[in-house]
Amino acid sequence: MSWSFTEKARRRLAEESGAIVKDWGGRLSIALVFPNTYHVGMSNLGFQTIYWHLNQRPGLVCERAFLPDPEDLPEHARLRAPVLSLESQRPLAEFDCIAFSTTYENDYLHMLQILELSGIPIRSADRGPGDPLVCMGGVCAWSNPEPLVAFVDWFFLGEGEESGQEAFELWGRLREGARDPAAAREAFFRALLAIQGVYVPRFYDVKYHEDGTVADVVPYEGAPLPVRKRRLLRTDDYQTLSMVRTANTEFGEMALLEVGKGCGRGCRFCMEGEIYRPVRHRHVEAILQAAEIALQRGTRVGLVGACVSDYPWIDQLMTALRAKGVDVSLSSVRADSLSPGLVQALVESGTRTLTIAPEAGTDRLRSVISKSLSDQRLLEAIDLIADSDVPSVKMYFMIGLPSETAGDVEGIVRLAKTARHRILERRRDPSSLRELTVGVSSFVPKPWTAFQWCAMAETRALDDRLHALQRDLRKVGIRFTHDVPKWAHLQAVLARGDRRVAGLLELALKHRGDWRRAYREWPQNPEFYACRERPLAERFPWDHFEVGTRRDRLEVEYQRAMGLLPERPVKWKASLS
Repeated sequence: MSWSFTEKARRRLAEESGAIVKDWGGRLSIALVFPNTYHVGMSNLGFQTIYWHLNQRPGLVCERAFLPDPEDLPEHARLRAPVLSLESQRPLAEFDCIAFSTTYENDYLHMLQILELSGIPIRSADRGPGDPLVCMGGVCAWSNPEPLVAFVDWFFLGEGEESGQEAFELWGRLREGARDPAAAREAFFRALLAIQGVYVPRFYDVKYHEDGTVADVVPYEGAPLPVRKRRLLRTDDYQTLSMVRTANTEFGEMALLEVGKGCGRGCRFCMEGEIYRPVRHRHVEAILQAAEIALQRGTRVGLVGACVSDYPWIDQLMTALRAKGVDVSLSSVRADSLSPGLVQALVESGTRTLTIAPEAGTDRLRSVISKSLSDQRLLEAIDLIADSDVPSVKMYFMIGLPSETAGDVEGIVRLAKTARHRILERRRDPSSLRELTVGVSSFVPKPWTAFQWCAMAETRALDDRLHALQRDLRKVGIRFTHDVPKWAHLQAVLARGDRRVAGLLELALKHRGDWRRAYREWPQNPEFYACRERPLAERFPWDHFEVGTRRDRLEVEYQRAMGLLPERPVKWKASLS
């Protein structure tokens, strides 16, 4: 059966264009691991970007690996077949370093599964000189890595294009000719402390109050406090595009290009808008240069960013790309930044679905979450979409937001019905609207947001709201999709957890993903992390990091949202780099 796993890796590699296969001779070997399936991982632009940049360094060889597909996992476990890299089909245990790129908290268990399947001790303390070093980058590494510090040797905080190269090349130098491998590892961990944007948790001790909250974080051996994220000063210097193409992704053969980092909107629920500060837009010329590389393998391009339609020169960029014969898609569109020209360009590019995200069903609740989008502006955007004749329209909302009422939930149905009515009313052929979809997710209070003090809504209450929405929307022919609140609850536990959450992850691994059993055996209470409102003075498990946003400003935004302080317009300034 292990032979068939090897063949599957070879087949996937053969179906790709742009993969980098390097000789291992004398190079530091890195397994860049996305802790989900190949389809999900290869759809991730950040994963592809780091893969390409690391392979530009002559002293490094970087190969990709993924969580085995669901149908293969039981056979991997039964045969104890290790996870293999894609490029050379080598077991992960043969690599010098395992580098996880982790974007979703619910993939934490997958990280441990991959290590276990590969015969690598899951805890850092149990690994010896013959085992790979284990590190992690991605959004989860710098929003709150504390639940994973027992398993990961170091984390990359911030954008890893520069710090990743520095750390790996440092290890390459220190291990070369080292007489004592164990001593070389310890020297490497100490040397990492000098690289900004690297967090080495073994040099920090966390103390707790009797009530279980964090009392203090004590650094030693010269470890920095706070630990500061690393950010690219000039984004134009690092092209961010999907170099590897394969049909086996969410986007097919489409090339993904990043237009910038961060978002200046300041929505109170959004972590990305905070931790990527300051907002940095790429120059149009830099994006067009990246597009020239992309056009060597196709004419479909997807523009990626926190809010692509907010890119200051979006019309100029779209015009330039269309002049080159490029079909353009956008990853995210704000209803109040839609324009007739933008919609027309998307339609001409073959866009079949236009998506907007009101997030909340009423003006009142959108004001609470600082989503400055009125019902009137939403309806104007819907009219633009109606006039475009695109066959599919999607609207995204959240439930369980702070201060949400039954009227806010009913507002989702009311707004969706109004949208459907206006689209059908403005179109000569009602059948041109093939489908209107309402997608709903459960709000999870995340670190580094104004709502990090808030409690998550109870799972049962979220289930009840979803059932009511499904009933009312399907009555009028509106398609309804939603997440699963119990998994959103788990996400909250992992996103807001401290170092003790490692025990929960180990129990879930032991019981093969049976989270209910893991919860029963875990001595901690998951509601302590997910559904408990925090007092303003409480210290968070992530407070010893500095990621670009200030706690005192978030406190003010939280108090404004809760009606404890008057609202005041906040001006956000983007920078061009």
